[in-house]
Amino acid sequence: MHRCLLSLLLILFLFSSNLYGQTESKKKILILNSYHHGLSWTDNIVKGIKESLKPIESQIEYYIEYMDTKRFYKEAYFNRIYRLLEDKYANKKFDLIFVSDNDALFFTMKHYRELFRDTPVVFCGINNFSDSMIHKYRKWFTGVAEETDVAGTIQVALRLHPDTERIYVINDVTTTGLAMKRSLLEVAPRFSRKVQFIMLENPDMRELLSEVEKIPPKSIILLLLVNRDRTGNFFAYEESLDLLYPHTKLPIYSVWDFYLGRGIVGGKLTSAFLQGKKAGELGIQILRGKAPYQIPVVKESPNEFMFDYNELKRFNISLKRLPQESRIINLPESFFIKYRRTLLTIAFGFVFLSFVIVVLTINITKRKKIERELRISEEKYRDLYDNAPDMYHSVDKNGIIIDCNETEAKMLGYKKKEIIGKPITYFMTEESKKAQAEFFPNIHKYSFVQIERDFVRKDGSVFTASLNVYVEVDEKGNFVKTKTIGRDITYRKKIEEELRKSKEALRKLSVYLQNARENERKEIASEIHDELGQSLTALKLSLSWIRKRIDDETLRTKFDESLSIVNALIKEVQNIANRLRPSLIDYLNLQDAIKWQIKEFERNTYINCKLEIVEDKLSLPKEISLPLFRIFQEALTNIARHANASEVFVKMFKSNGSIVLIIKDNGVGIDEEKIKSPDSFGLMAMRERAYSINGTIDIRRAMEGGTEVIISVPLRKNEQ
Repeated sequence: MHRCLLSLLLILFLFSSNLYGQTESKKKILILNSYHHGLSWTDNIVKGIKESLKPIESQIEYYIEYMDTKRFYKEAYFNRIYRLLEDKYANKKFDLIFVSDNDALFFTMKHYRELFRDTPVVFCGINNFSDSMIHKYRKWFTGVAEETDVAGTIQVALRLHPDTERIYVINDVTTTGLAMKRSLLEVAPRFSRKVQFIMLENPDMRELLSEVEKIPPKSIILLLLVNRDRTGNFFAYEESLDLLYPHTKLPIYSVWDFYLGRGIVGGKLTSAFLQGKKAGELGIQILRGKAPYQIPVVKESPNEFMFDYNELKRFNISLKRLPQESRIINLPESFFIKYRRTLLTIAFGFVFLSFVIVVLTINITKRKKIERELRISEEKYRDLYDNAPDMYHSVDKNGIIIDCNETEAKMLGYKKKEIIGKPITYFMTEESKKAQAEFFPNIHKYSFVQIERDFVRKDGSVFTASLNVYVEVDEKGNFVKTKTIGRDITYRKKIEEELRKSKEALRKLSVYLQNARENERKEIASEIHDELGQSLTALKLSLSWIRKRIDDETLRTKFDESLSIVNALIKEVQNIANRLRPSLIDYLNLQDAIKWQIKEFERNTYINCKLEIVEDKLSLPKEISLPLFRIFQEALTNIARHANASEVFVKMFKSNGSIVLIIKDNGVGIDEEKIKSPDSFGLMAMRERAYSINGTIDIRRAMEGGTEVIISVPLRKNEQ
């Protein structure tokens, strides 16, 4: 007993020691940002750093700090930051520090000996960089300079708008804004003969909106920066452009990529992501043993010509006039080439369905035309009812036939004298007799009623008639008789049954096409994952093998870059395969697939999701779980595209023998017209999928705002 206890304690000790050793072996990296979390520039720098470090992310423990100097910039505030970091990291030794933008760099150098002594530092996003900035700290510091290409942006703007006479420059007086002004003043003389520069500096935002509305034609706007206006109001990068854009019809250019896609035409843009990515590449060299002073500072900022296709189209700018190396966003993609086989399958199904619909439409149109002609004929020859194409009769208060036309007599196979005087039920089937017995005593309550009855001919054959019964009363309101026009609808019933069967067949075809599409996506995903994934993995192994046998440091660096690209490609292949057909839905249950999809949705959209699964252990067959998952995916896609939501609530539970899935957002809410529209193919597909598993789906605008989708699918007894 004691031996077992001692053995167990020894195992636990060794295990905990191993875990402790693993934790301690992780590289501790601090990322100190000048600005605040949520600012796209800062967030993209952090994203770029992590992208470069992704191959070794399992070996890294991140610490991320935000100084928020866009909104707070006083000496006392910097002193409080110093005291906070001193207290927070008193017993923490970092392996590497990244600093983004000038304020963080200056702060780090000022307090380097007290806070970060002998720790390697990699900087990025530094305006107006010179070697003298870090001369005293070059032994421990290296990084990436941020050089905005104002001249390149002005040059391409004038190339695309050759009749420009004035350039209105919008800028603030923040640290970055002042650096931008210096860059502009250096290059402005080059263009002074062509255009006039007009500064809108440190504006009040409300006055600025009024000013841009007054800018005359043959002008362009150069938006450098508006983070803080003259009154002290702070604006996120995108927010300032969102405010300006509706107030001008002139082209807007800039030098920052965070404005791209929000209303600028483009320019020679500085990218926060590329700044961070390049800094991360330098950081990997340091983590692998290289000293910072051995790594040259990257002074050529990784800028690119970038343009927005939507704005180019708005100002009728041909793509041929752009610099050859330009990158264009929102460029329409050839969807047909990408999904050719799937689209051909869908197109074939669509053509077939269209043909069926056309045939049915022609039949219905013909039937309606005949009915219309019959109604006109009945009005025109109402006094000649004996020659009317429809049966006509009247019955008294006892249900006895007191009159009928020749048409009815012929339809029943009797002579008129054999019909008149007999109860109407005499010529009905047993089932119709029972229905008539329940209906006729209450006929005085109606003025007009439409019913259907089955009649038996003299030869024993049966036909169905649609009866339009008009009730005649006397002056006192007492029932006198009926005037009934009947029509043989046996053929129509047959057509309706055929239409019902045809509709059912169309639904089955829809289910078949959905299943075929799922199989196609599964097959494509498998091929991409197995064939392309294995090839990329083999390529990665080959590159790694070659790298180990190369002594040239430059070539080793290039091989590292190639390996990073291959790793990114492998990840992208996995993402594409997962988007086509998430493997979770094949190997795990619906609940796990939903959890995975929510994480992907949050990662791609930054929309917060709340998930509540009451029946976490419920196991559903694939023929139910897969359509449910696709409905769930379509609902999230609609939220991302149309809802403008910040939060999504998902709940899955069991109720009254059914599994219920609720997806609700807090966005703008769906319009009733959109719900009912026959062009809402996404909603139509969701309904068809629900119908294919005998489920119901309710799509509605929630009372408190947003859109709510409720799917209910009945469970079989062995699933409940």
